[in-house]
Amino acid sequence: MPPLGPPAPFPDSELPGLDRRSRPLSEAWRRGAALVAVGHSDCETSRLTLPFVDRIHRRAAPAGTVVAVLQDEAVDAQALVDELGLDMPVRLEAVPYPLAARLGLATVPTLYLVDVRGRIERVSEGFRRADVEAFAARLGVPAPLFEPGDDAPALRPG
Repeated sequence: MPPLGPPAPFPDSELPGLDRRSRPLSEAWRRGAALVAVGHSDCETSRLTLPFVDRIHRRAAPAGTVVAVLQDEAVDAQALVDELGLDMPVRLEAVPYPLAARLGLATVPTLYLVDVRGRIERVSEGFRRADVEAFAARLGVPAPLFEPGDDAPALRPG
C-alpha cells in the first residue's frame, strides 16, 4: 500500500522535539510550504537523505520550513543529529509510531511536501535525487542543491 499522498491533509500531530517540548507539526507549514522528512537513525538511506534535507533547511527561502521526524528515542536522535551535523528542527515519534500509521508508511525515509493549507503536495519514498531537488526548488532553494563530491545516487530504496 502506498503512503498517504496528494491531496490528502497531512495528519497534524503533537510531537516532542529534542528539548522534550511537544509542539504541533502544523507549525511547520503555518508560513508556507514545508518539507517533512520521516526517518530512523538505524536506516542507512535515512542517513544518506537527512544531510541533503538539512541543506534544504539551511538554504530555504524564509517562508519554507523543513522538519525531520525521527522514529528514535531522544538519545539516539541526538546522536544522529550530532554525527551528521544537522541544524533542522527534529521531532520524535515513539513506538508504536502513530503518525507513521496514519501516513501509511512502509519505509523510511519518506519525504512529504506539505502546502500552507496542510495538504500533501508530493511524497517520495527512499532517496530519489530528482525528488529532493524538486522539493528544494519548491522551497526556494537556488540550484544546484547537490555539489561536486556529494555521494548522491539517483535512487536508493529505503
